[in-house]
Amino acid sequence: DQALSATVTYLVIYTAMNLGAFAVIITLARRSGSAEIESFSGAFHYAPAMTVAMTIFFGSLAGIPPLGGWFAKFEVFRVLATAGEPWGYVLAVVAAVNAVIALYYYAAVLLKMWAEDAPEGEYLPVLFTPSLVSALAICGAVTLLFGVVPQVVARFTHVSLLALGG
Repeated sequence: DQALSATVTYLVIYTAMNLGAFAVIITLARRSGSAEIESFSGAFHYAPAMTVAMTIFFGSLAGIPPLGGWFAKFEVFRVLATAGEPWGYVLAVVAAVNAVIALYYYAAVLLKMWAEDAPEGEYLPVLFTPSLVSALAICGAVTLLFGVVPQVVARFTHVSLLALGG
């Protein structure tokens, strides 16, 4: 029951984080014509709101408190560590190593966005459509809310599992 609850919690939060991150990636890729990491260089200079949003989503994916991904990872690690089985510890170690590798990747992308200069002629601002603003606002709010007030997602997960007969 705890494992299923942790999995559903992780999936709910993971969905919001990823949808938000992909909304940023797609928007910046449409502007530059490329989704290569290099194409995001200097994004802060022409898309500061997108850079802040990506920082929230990547920070959450990395599991940095107080973002939603932190609570999701905490729940998964808690269930693995308290499973009372050797495989639980092995999976927890594998997940921890994966989290460190992912943190390095996310930090490298964010460093390009924040610290590097934009390519020549790339200082025109990004246009925000109402649907993009809505998507980023919803995903950002969910990512922040579930990290700051994790009992909201825990309660949602509990009610959902009860509705499914769990």
